[in-house]
Amino acid sequence: MTRAFLKTLIRRYRAYVDSFRDARGGLSELHRLKIEHTERVAENACRIMSGENWPEAWTAAGEACAWLHDIGRHVQLRDYGTFRDADSLDHAACGVAVIREERLLDGLAAASRARILAAVALHNRKTVPDGLADDAARLTHLVRDADKLDIFRVLEEVVDDGSLRRNPAIAWGLRLDGAPSPDVVAAVCAGQPVSYDAVRNLSDFVLIQVGWLINGLHYTASLRLAAERRVLEYREAFLKTLSTDAGVTRCCDAARRHFAAKAVGA
Repeated sequence: MTRAFLKTLIRRYRAYVDSFRDARGGLSELHRLKIEHTERVAENACRIMSGENWPEAWTAAGEACAWLHDIGRHVQLRDYGTFRDADSLDHAACGVAVIREERLLDGLAAASRARILAAVALHNRKTVPDGLADDAARLTHLVRDADKLDIFRVLEEVVDDGSLRRNPAIAWGLRLDGAPSPDVVAAVCAGQPVSYDAVRNLSDFVLIQVGWLINGLHYTASLRLAAERRVLEYREAFLKTLSTDAGVTRCCDAARRHFAAKAVGA
């Protein structure tokens, strides 16, 4: 993919998002949140690629995956008013359908299209499937890491500015109080993906992100960025305002041990 193609793709992505504006040209708070998220994911992807010394031939494709990864969210919000896939649709699969319907990748070689579509389709899976071709896996892990890094930022901003309490849909409409689920704590401490079926409240939701610090970030550059941004420290402090359950400390200690094992400051 050339830089010229990427520039055109970004312009067409923005035109598509503009189609969700209301009669007065406005967008809902959740649509605006998702637009900013996408821009930040693209920035994170560029930082990760730089930190991992990716060759120039790959950087445009990596950035394209970031711009397109959540394009299905806008249909999801319009039709269901939620970010929770279990209550609506698989936003990644919807994104693939949108990309195809809008013909956003027309003009790329078939192999390049397939790699980007794979990254979009797989960015929200619990794990990257075994057997994925190396080139597709490289892009998939990139967008998954960049996405998580910005989801960390989003949580912090909506907590700090009060948006989360005004608009609980940001966190799937979950209860804001309560101790974490034992199943969630056990999965995080074991370095295993959390089953979303076990998520009952905001503590569980935040612990999913603590778990990402153990098993959810593929690239060393991503872990380094998370450490620099003090992602763990913020979550630990916030979780302790939600619950005094000892599981919170156990999960955060497990994340600290992982950072130490990877020789990443936290």
